[in-house]
Amino acid sequence: MTRRDDDGASAALLRLPSALAERFVVVGELPHQGREADVLLVRDAAGGEFVAKVYRSGVRVAPEVWERLRGLDTSHVVRVIETGFSDGRDFEVSEYLSWGSLEDLVGVGAVMSPAVLSSVVSQLAEAVAELHGVGIVHGDLKPSNVLLRRREPLELALADFGVSKSLDETSRFTQRAFGTPAYSAPEYLFSAEVSGSQDWWAVGALARQLATGRAPFEGLSEQAVRNHLATRPVDVSDVTDERVRLLCSGLLVRDPGRRWGASEVRRWLEGGTPEVAEELPASGTEPAGTTGRKPLQFNGVKYTERTALARALAADWQTAARRFFVSMGEADNPSQGWRQLRNWLAQFEDPEHDDLEDLVDLIDIHLPGTDAPDAKVLRLLHWLDPTMPPVYRGKRMLPEDLLTLAQQASSTQDDDGRRTARELVDELYTRDLLATLATFGEGAHQLADVNRRWRDLNARWDGLQESAALPPRIRTELRGSEIRVEALAIAVDPEWARALRQRIESSAASAQGTTGWFDALLADGGDPVRHLAATRTLPAAVAEARRLEELRRAHQAVAATHQHEWQESEEHRRSGTGGTIRRALGGVALLFALPVGVPLIVGTLVGDDEFLLRFVPAATVTCGVPLACELVLAARLGQAYHPRWSLQSRLAEGLRRLPGRRRAVATQLQPMRRSTKVLGGGCLLYLTLATVIWAIVTLEIWSPIPLVVAAGYGFWSFIRYRDWRTTHEAQRPQVQGER
Repeated sequence: MTRRDDDGASAALLRLPSALAERFVVVGELPHQGREADVLLVRDAAGGEFVAKVYRSGVRVAPEVWERLRGLDTSHVVRVIETGFSDGRDFEVSEYLSWGSLEDLVGVGAVMSPAVLSSVVSQLAEAVAELHGVGIVHGDLKPSNVLLRRREPLELALADFGVSKSLDETSRFTQRAFGTPAYSAPEYLFSAEVSGSQDWWAVGALARQLATGRAPFEGLSEQAVRNHLATRPVDVSDVTDERVRLLCSGLLVRDPGRRWGASEVRRWLEGGTPEVAEELPASGTEPAGTTGRKPLQFNGVKYTERTALARALAADWQTAARRFFVSMGEADNPSQGWRQLRNWLAQFEDPEHDDLEDLVDLIDIHLPGTDAPDAKVLRLLHWLDPTMPPVYRGKRMLPEDLLTLAQQASSTQDDDGRRTARELVDELYTRDLLATLATFGEGAHQLADVNRRWRDLNARWDGLQESAALPPRIRTELRGSEIRVEALAIAVDPEWARALRQRIESSAASAQGTTGWFDALLADGGDPVRHLAATRTLPAAVAEARRLEELRRAHQAVAATHQHEWQESEEHRRSGTGGTIRRALGGVALLFALPVGVPLIVGTLVGDDEFLLRFVPAATVTCGVPLACELVLAARLGQAYHPRWSLQSRLAEGLRRLPGRRRAVATQLQPMRRSTKVLGGGCLLYLTLATVIWAIVTLEIWSPIPLVVAAGYGFWSFIRYRDWRTTHEAQRPQVQGER
């Protein structure tokens, strides 16, 4: 491979997987970039240069191919140094050959001498034999994949094993069509059966190109190439050298069972003349059993055989659909194309054929029916050759091909290829074509299981769209989407579902733990339908998570403000302790100054020691307990103590209410005479005082009175503190903004 002349800016944009980025730096991009991978020239810390091939997402290399390549010991195969998987992509690191490729050597239109061509074929034959010896089919042998180890003398090395396959019996049918059609063997283009004879066909195509200076099928479309290989042999008459023409004739035999292989090529190199198998008659020639049957002409070739026509129609699907089924006319006035096809099919109405009823249904019901033209071509192919691989619209439809189709349809590039792939997926689903394709040849039976899983996934998606566990707006969002492409990939390959789970779990970290419905979608780790729903709704979940986070932060900010206000309120309430204590002392003094102070003064003046001895302890208890209660209450309440809860305010309120009560009593007694009021009031006061004094003196209950007063005052103080505390706790959520 040669280095592409890129500037430093473009090279800086190229990225390596993380497994390589730590050990290599990108020097530049190499030519011959393909659809499968990016090919980069890299350099390690020691200054050595290598080729890093980084396959595109979804393209997987057969691991057994890499394993077997490590066991090769030949200079004619490029040495693979390292392989692996990183950042969702396969990669390989191989030696770097700076002399370019065989394509660069011969250029355009150059004809190689027979001697040099013989050397090229000898080295290619050795490389192909080595690969086949360890069970590898290269699958994409062409000039650009044949590198130059050196020019003088010419030494070649076969490279690019990204589409190579193993020859194991379990891998008889490859995952997808690989290689370049112009160099691909006919049997592979139409059946994709993996065999070593495909590489020998490619050696013959390459030898013919080197001998004539013209690439195989130059200027023809892929469909034209397919049609040519299905109907006629490759012409080698333009190869001037007789020995080289013999080589090309032996290698370009369409029947893989009669095509030259390693032994014949070795004999040719040694100067021998191996026998070349004669090509089968062209499709227009009537084989045994078809005598008298009128041929059907398609693309200039006449067909009398069912299987030959089937291959030709499959190779040029679009023309077949347009000619026979796009415009079929009326039942009594059919189009020319439909009339010719119907008449040709009617020739097979032989009672001895087991499929006679199927043919009658095909001619009378299915082909004239309402199916789309492509669906009619599919039904026609199934009757013509049910053993052929399942093909639709010119594309093979084995499960592995469906996976490739789904990957193309899910590509991030909005191009014609993606849109075409999505249209094809929708068509396969809406018309239930996999059920028909499953009835084709070998390998197609797997499509029945794929179809069942595919439809089950879509049915579960429809059910999830109506799930009451999801918010209405999310259900509405899901109803506007479908999962046919992703569900097809999951139905074919369970690994796709696991990769989907890893992707959504790695990208959903910002939305997890905040939205319950999204967490519920991720809770079932084995349900790909829920993971697809999580993928669809991830932007909504992230937006909701951000909104909830903003609300949480706003609430925290408001709560912090309210908390600060509450703390300031509490600090203000606790400040001014001295003033509250003075108010507490004043209230106690105001309440007990007269009933305690006057007797104490009188007793002191009279000198009644016995009275003082009894009165002082009682006065101490009577005054001390209220004083302690008020001081504790004032200290606990702070500035909230006065005026609402202090003793001073309660006494002042009582004094304010006293005139009003006197007026009320006076109003009630207004009809009575003044002398009567005075006399009655005096008598009432006298009886009250006399009764109290008599009770105290007679019963000698001096001591219990202070205790009763102290207990009552303490209980009253507790009631005030309890009421304040209730009011205070009720104010907290109001100040802090709690609801």
